[in-house]
Amino acid sequence: MRKDLITQQKLKISPLAPKIIKKLLSPIGIDVHVYCARLYNNKRNDLVIFHFNRSGSISEVFTQSSLRSCTLDWNRKNLATKTVDAIIVNSGNANTFTGQQGMNSLYKISESICKKFKVSKKNLFFASTGVIGERFPVEKILNTLNKKEAVSKKWIDGAKSIMTTDTFPKGISRKIKIDNQYVTITGIAKGSGMIEPNMATMLGFIFMDLEVPQKILQTLLKKLVSDSFNKISVDGDESTNDTVIMCSSNRIKLKKPIKSFKDKRINLLEKKLIKIFKFLSEQIVRDGEGATKLINIIVNGGKNDNQVKKIAKSIANSALFKTAMYGNDPNWGRIIMAIGKTYEKIKPQKVNIYFGKILVVKNGSEQVSVSNGALRKYLKKENILIKISLGLGKAKYDMQTCDFSHRYVDINASYKS
Repeated sequence: MRKDLITQQKLKISPLAPKIIKKLLSPIGIDVHVYCARLYNNKRNDLVIFHFNRSGSISEVFTQSSLRSCTLDWNRKNLATKTVDAIIVNSGNANTFTGQQGMNSLYKISESICKKFKVSKKNLFFASTGVIGERFPVEKILNTLNKKEAVSKKWIDGAKSIMTTDTFPKGISRKIKIDNQYVTITGIAKGSGMIEPNMATMLGFIFMDLEVPQKILQTLLKKLVSDSFNKISVDGDESTNDTVIMCSSNRIKLKKPIKSFKDKRINLLEKKLIKIFKFLSEQIVRDGEGATKLINIIVNGGKNDNQVKKIAKSIANSALFKTAMYGNDPNWGRIIMAIGKTYEKIKPQKVNIYFGKILVVKNGSEQVSVSNGALRKYLKKENILIKISLGLGKAKYDMQTCDFSHRYVDINASYKS
């Protein structure tokens, strides 16, 4: 199987994909430039530049991985300016574990971008996704930027260009009215495998045109990520390149500027943004490599937030649980196993477990009146709900994951070869 498997030519679209993807809107002051740099082949786009006509505000969260892409080291340094002129994203190569060659590549590309778009190097941000450890193809990117015009300026094509093993592009646009002015928000994301975020996600970009101070953007981003992208898992593996960027062109200016996070208008903006963040994070799970089912896990009745989060993640990341879900096997013992391996102190006689609305464990004992046939019928659905009540307190945590199918192994057994 060739490396260009991940050009989507041989990947079937996920059965959990949305039936339609609505048109993505362009926030005022931000242009998209999509290129084919032949990082895969000459049949698909793989490079996108988001160019701000005037400098905007930017916030970012990063993977906690101890071995991360040099693009994130570059961004961390430039984030000090709190200002963005352009974001450059490529697929096909992660620019991770590439040594000095990888970092030198960023300097060379930044020089080309600065000349082409007349922007500041200090206000450039990078993101890369693809194979880890391969020499970064800087020559291909420079040749493309220096000799070719953009093949598309559509946002949906920008979303497609950052795909790797994704089977469909992930994007959403919404408008919100604030002080009688319409604000446009557009988000795109990519992710399918190596999904177990920690303070970030695979790659996520949220753009808006409302003037918001950078400090408020950063605070808002961390809050939104913790309740969306950090509540999903496909396979329990945290990427070296995970990041989410939220920025604004600041072109929509209010008569009374927003100056505090406590401003009521920020609350209004947050309500709209969390829907966008949750939509994008769910699309990533729906496009999990080889996924056939979207699984929602709710753990409640915990003694504290850390306990319920720990248990929910343990279940979501259990290969035994996920393969059982793929096989429609109502083996709730695998849920008990996943709870137990967290070493949290649980009172078995208080534990209740539901598959959807079907109570399978009551007060620590099997509900013998429930037939395996009824449970198997429920588990054949594309959307599955697993609910665990611990009976120890009021803490609650929810996560989204997907099942493990044969296809997951097929994809990851030949990702590079």
